[in-house]
Amino acid sequence: MCGIFGIQSISGIPLNLEAVERATNTLRHRGPNDEGYLLVNTQTGHTVLCSGRETAPGLSLPSIQSCSDQSFDLALGFRRLSILDLSPAGHQPMSSADGRFWIILNGEIYNYIELRNELKSYGHHFRSDTDTEVILAAYQQWGAECLLRFNGMWAFAIWDSLARELFLARDRFGEKPLHYVHAPGKLFAFASEIKALHATGVVETRVHQETLARFKEYNQTDLGEQTFYQDVFRVPQAHSLVVREDGALKKQRYWDIDPRIQEAKKSEAWYAEQFRELFFESVKLRLRSDVPVGSSLSGGLDSSAVVSVMDRLLLKGAVQKTFSARFTDESKDEGKWIEQVIKVTHVEPHFVWPTGEQMFDDLKRLFYHQEEPFGSASIYAQWCVMRLAKENNVTVLLDGQGADETLAGYHTYFDVVADEMFSRLRFFSFLGWRNDYEALHGIPFSPISGTIKRSLPRALKRPVKALLRGRHNGHDVEPFLPEYPNEFGKVTALRKILWWHTTRGGLVELLRYADRNSMAHSREIRLPFLDHRLVEFIFSLPDSLIIRNGWTKWILRQALRGVVPDAILNRIDKLGYEPPQREWLGALSWKDLMLKELEEVGGFAVGTS
Repeated sequence: MCGIFGIQSISGIPLNLEAVERATNTLRHRGPNDEGYLLVNTQTGHTVLCSGRETAPGLSLPSIQSCSDQSFDLALGFRRLSILDLSPAGHQPMSSADGRFWIILNGEIYNYIELRNELKSYGHHFRSDTDTEVILAAYQQWGAECLLRFNGMWAFAIWDSLARELFLARDRFGEKPLHYVHAPGKLFAFASEIKALHATGVVETRVHQETLARFKEYNQTDLGEQTFYQDVFRVPQAHSLVVREDGALKKQRYWDIDPRIQEAKKSEAWYAEQFRELFFESVKLRLRSDVPVGSSLSGGLDSSAVVSVMDRLLLKGAVQKTFSARFTDESKDEGKWIEQVIKVTHVEPHFVWPTGEQMFDDLKRLFYHQEEPFGSASIYAQWCVMRLAKENNVTVLLDGQGADETLAGYHTYFDVVADEMFSRLRFFSFLGWRNDYEALHGIPFSPISGTIKRSLPRALKRPVKALLRGRHNGHDVEPFLPEYPNEFGKVTALRKILWWHTTRGGLVELLRYADRNSMAHSREIRLPFLDHRLVEFIFSLPDSLIIRNGWTKWILRQALRGVVPDAILNRIDKLGYEPPQREWLGALSWKDLMLKELEEVGGFAVGTS
């Protein structure tokens, strides 16, 4: 897990190396263990591997400062958080064995051992025990198709010195960030975080008005490629990007889920066993590390599943440290559920008790790392958990994020199913669905008026909303709404919305929160529920194994019987690090709080809602 930065002058104007070093070191929190640079004159082929002020000892490299009298039009900068092969052999930028390719990587390829063994059979040789070197060899062997062989999370850039092209890629779900600035004919720059791009001086810190208006009106963030900042974009999840010699960009989606593909009908027991095997294998792969691995335990079904499976897989005598946020408000505290997991596992628990006063003290630093507005104070609870892990010297944490979007963990998904029944005039099924929900949860289902309103055609909704909404900041903004390929016509509404939230919008927002919170404290977070093999299997299941009779995540609950405590598997409520936000804020509006922080970061007036 690291921080990466790169810049190419397409116009040929030599790069400012001080700006390169400054931009790279804004990412120091992502990689405090090592620093490295590659400087290239793409016209002459002159290439220099350089050190910085914190380059790992033992590497005899010229300093980047000593190269300031030379002319370079491409630079790659790197900050390392050492996870695999802690030796200087893991230093980046790293070259391929033949010197043609150079890589900087943020992330982990969990199946690197299996890939390395396969690549050895093709004649590749390795000088380190890193996954980075495996990516280089895989790219040499299979080109861009190598991405489909990786199981992990990544954002990386490879410089091909022969073709004089940059190849960038981001993982399937967007666990690792990758932002860029592109001025055609002038320059291309990319970075793990937006602040590095601003630090170069090649782009101003200006708000993008349409994105701002959409946030103010609909609370939407992290949708599409446009960030909150003018001229700064994100590479979409599951995409690669090629920067050609003339600066032209070629973007391509390399992976997707097809919700039309269904597993051949089997017994529920068979499905549960397959899920269990895939989940155990996912956790096992994510335990690969040369530094301590712990877990985040909220007391909910997902994190409890991760912790419980880790407990089964860890070697005898190994101690799993868990990290949890607790609250003095009993209605928000999940301590009794956390204790259910602790008492049946061999974990060493650690707790933090965030308060509203602490949140306001930390808010500026939190927003600095998040960079863009975020949805609620729950992000601060996660921030505190990551800080607690750092205080206890645990570098890697496994977490349960991702299951809500793939396994219909939010209760709003009950509405999706009900709405489809209603719109298809299946009234008896609709009433049965409502009754099952109310019987299990003891609370009324959402009003029928809401179902009728949601069932209106989109073409009728939009003009009414536009009339009520008016214009904002000169922009007649529309919300980002799910859009589906025409061939999804026969796919159920539940399966379609899960596809959208998993692969397009929704999940990627939460992954930004997790990445920034963990990396702010130089921690790595790993998500077993986002193993692509597991996700593809989930999308092949019948809807009845996802959500049934008022229950969410049905297959997960059945698959992990005997592994996760029954009290957790039978939970019907959902909190998930939800602090007493209303009490913390008092009369303040969360949205206005975010707008104020955004204004201070950018130095511009954005106004309030």
